[in-house]
Amino acid sequence: MAELNDPLVTLTADAKKEIDKLGKDIERSEDDLKALEELGLDVSRLRDKINWARKAREIVLKRMT
Repeated sequence: MAELNDPLVTLTADAKKEIDKLGKDIERSEDDLKALEELGLDVSRLRDKINWARKAREIVLKRMT
């Protein structure tokens, strides 16, 4: 049986590069969200989606590298 520290799969170099790019996209999205918030828009659903994306990215990096 595989230990919890063993990766589920090994990411290719291209996949790792794309996941790194997603981190930058998430950061940019957070900045855009702040701007929308300053305009008085309700961004709670968008914030939930960004938080989910950040968590999913962390899990993939943790379990698949």
